Amino acid sequence: MQVRNSITLIGNLGSDPQMTTLPSGTLVTEFSLATNDYYRDREGNRQTRTEWHRVKAYGKLAELFDQYLERGSQVAIVGSMRYNKWIDKYDQTRITAEVVANSFTFLSPGKTQEAAEQEAALVAEPEPAKPAPKRAKRSATKKAKAVATAPADGDDLPF
Repeated sequence: MQVRNSITLIGNLGSDPQMTTLPSGTLVTEFSLATNDYYRDREGNRQTRTEWHRVKAYGKLAELFDQYLERGSQVAIVGSMRYNKWIDKYDQTRITAEVVANSFTFLSPGKTQEAAEQEAALVAEPEPAKPAPKRAKRSATKKAKAVATAPADGDDLPF
C-alpha cells in the first residue's frame, strides 16, 4: 500500500493571489483560502467554523491562479501539506503549514472558456508510468483509455 500526502479543499479566496518570481525564475502564487465546517451546538443551533489555509502554487498553475482568480472566487484545490519550521528572533521554534496546490477546479460561476480549457489540460506533476500487470487475453474493446496530461517541466518544481 502506498501512502500519500494529499489534501482536497473547497473554499473561497480570502485575498487576491500574489504572484512573485523565485531567484531560480520559477513563478509562485500565494493566497489564503477559507473553508467552512458546520456543526450543531449544545442547544441544537447550527454553527459555522471558518478555517483559513495558506495556499501556494508554482509554475503554470501559479500563472493560472494569478490570471483567473480573485478575492471571493470559489475553487476546489487538490495538493499536499507542507510544514516549515524555523527559529524566530526570540529563539522560539515556529512552524507554519501551507497547502502546495497540484491541481484545481473553478467553482465560481462565469469563468472564461479559455480558463476552463487550460484548467482541464493542467496537471502539476503527473505520476510516472507504471507497467500494467499481465492478465489473460482481453478484447480490444476492454482496453483502458489513456488520460492525457500536460508534461511538467522540472524547472516548475519548487525543489
